[in-house]
Amino acid sequence: MAKTEMPETGRHEKDFVHDMLYPFTVLGCICLVSAALLGYTHGVTEPMIRMMKEKMAQEARIAVLPGAASFTRVDCDTEALGITGAYKEDGGAGYVLSAENKGYGGNVAATVGLNPDGMIVGIMVDASSETQGVGTKVGTAAYLDQYIGNEDPGNIDGISGATYSSTAMKADIDAIINAFREIKEAGQ
Repeated sequence: MAKTEMPETGRHEKDFVHDMLYPFTVLGCICLVSAALLGYTHGVTEPMIRMMKEKMAQEARIAVLPGAASFTRVDCDTEALGITGAYKEDGGAGYVLSAENKGYGGNVAATVGLNPDGMIVGIMVDASSETQGVGTKVGTAAYLDQYIGNEDPGNIDGISGATYSSTAMKADIDAIINAFREIKEAGQ
């Protein structure tokens, strides 16, 4: 009996399935499983992350407003006012407002506590995206202490070499003070 050889095209077809189609199928399955696991993990962790962010924000509000215990969100158009958040302390100690403006390396975010008269009584700044040792100086106590006790801090000098960061910080404070005035005029 004569041996029959497989036609040339059949062998190439088998090689194609084994060498090309099989690895793509395996990689596709791995990608699908990975995507499903990532989606599940995101769904499980998202509420916890949101809760931790709110807890940190509450702690920041308490830190910048001495004597504060709890807050109520002020119903206002934060976007129109140029701020990211406004809260009134439930016991009448004052307000806490937040703003964020573009610095050199990213956003400079400020959270400011104001007494009922609009005087700055506490301030926290996140300038971590700014240039280390230069722009980050807007978050130091030496710089921030200039704002404490001010109702109109327009006369505070910026930091030499950190023009963008200083300008962003001043824009934050200006937006916060102007928003405070608008909120008070609205009777909130």
